[in-house]
Amino acid sequence: MISDSVKEAWQINTKINKAVFDHLSDEMINAPTPGNGFTVAEHVLEILHTPKHFGLKFDEAQLGALPNLYEVKGKDYIAETNLGRIREVAAQTADTVLKAAEAASSKGELPHTSIDTYLIHMMAHDAHHRGQLFLALKTNGFPLPNDDLVWGPWKNE
Repeated sequence: MISDSVKEAWQINTKINKAVFDHLSDEMINAPTPGNGFTVAEHVLEILHTPKHFGLKFDEAQLGALPNLYEVKGKDYIAETNLGRIREVAAQTADTVLKAAEAASSKGELPHTSIDTYLIHMMAHDAHHRGQLFLALKTNGFPLPNDDLVWGPWKNE
């Protein structure tokens, strides 16, 4: 069982991710982070795949059924760039992770101390990759999402 505060924070984080993904355009998706870093698509992949990766350790059935947003070519993972597909899988992933977390009777094989800690870790991870995604957009001359979309949900706006 997860705490009400963590559930609320997860829902806010999901709303922010949706706003960021809705802001993206086809021209933005391949913008790289400086220093030969991840592209926007690769940061999105990190945001959406990591909760599934860890979540499989406590609910393989529900989270294993989530679609992947990458293709494996040799040793490389090629991130999905279709924004419609990204947005669809993002909504499905956020909902499924929360439902699985709420239904979990134990943390299973998670390396976290609790399901709450797992969700908090995933939100911190998302924030890191959103920041890197914003850096990729900014340094490649693309506009950033409005601050109200990114910070407003935390203030119930």
